[in-house]
Amino acid sequence: MKKIILKSTYPCLVKTDEASFELDENDKLEIVDEDKLFVYPAVYSRRNIPFYINLNNLQNTSRYSVYDVNDFTLLLLNEENNLVVTNKEHLFFNGEKCEISVTQQEITFEYKNYSVSYSCPHDTTNYKVFKKGNFACIEFTHDLYVFNTTNCHLSHFEGNEIEFEKNTLNLSNRLDDYENRIKKASYSFADDKIKVENMSFEYDKSKAIEELSPYRFLEAIKVKDFHFAKNLLDASLKINEDNLAKFLGNVVNFLPLSTDDFIVISENAKNFVRFETKKGQIVDISVDKLN
Repeated sequence: MKKIILKSTYPCLVKTDEASFELDENDKLEIVDEDKLFVYPAVYSRRNIPFYINLNNLQNTSRYSVYDVNDFTLLLLNEENNLVVTNKEHLFFNGEKCEISVTQQEITFEYKNYSVSYSCPHDTTNYKVFKKGNFACIEFTHDLYVFNTTNCHLSHFEGNEIEFEKNTLNLSNRLDDYENRIKKASYSFADDKIKVENMSFEYDKSKAIEELSPYRFLEAIKVKDFHFAKNLLDASLKINEDNLAKFLGNVVNFLPLSTDDFIVISENAKNFVRFETKKGQIVDISVDKLN
């Protein structure tokens, strides 16, 4: 039987006939000679309930996806959300109503014939709704969502400090990553566009572990710190910052399988990414789409 590697996008307890394992996004479980698994999500809801996996008949479902990767089978647990509408707000733009629905785990903007939703990975209890030109905004403690009523595009901003000065949004965000980054950015809001005015990063200068270069590279790509990511690449790769911005798409998450192998999740794709390093510099990257 081919080896199975289990990864999860959420914390859970996994049981076999003989043992139990606690997993989160940074863990993996190698499975050999097992017939079944029982999965118990750490956060229980009406839809996010315990379930059973028959390892002898793996099929893609809403709860998990199955991929053949090199010499193993990847079993990826997908999170399901329980949505309950808790409140509705209204804003008006040129006489047209924009309805904003806030649930325990999701926000929805409805305007004219369009509806745009986003699953929030944070508490949605306290918020404020306001207008900024043609944009409908909802602000939580550390998150700001901006809905463009001219093209129905939804943007998400994060920050420990969120501040508007007229039509300029200023953000300062301390990231919980290996570098202890502080990201500072300014965005201008004008007519139907949001434009990045400037973006900078500050770092913890502590000594880095060479084996973690691929992990640090993906963290930088995720937060769009392309200058930092480029400095982790060997000069022989000849990849500039513009190439890096397009390399893996808009990365929203990545799951380590080892220090060199990762599942990288972008808005439009899932990829198996393998790195080769030498003295802390990345000398080769291979990318295989997970279909």
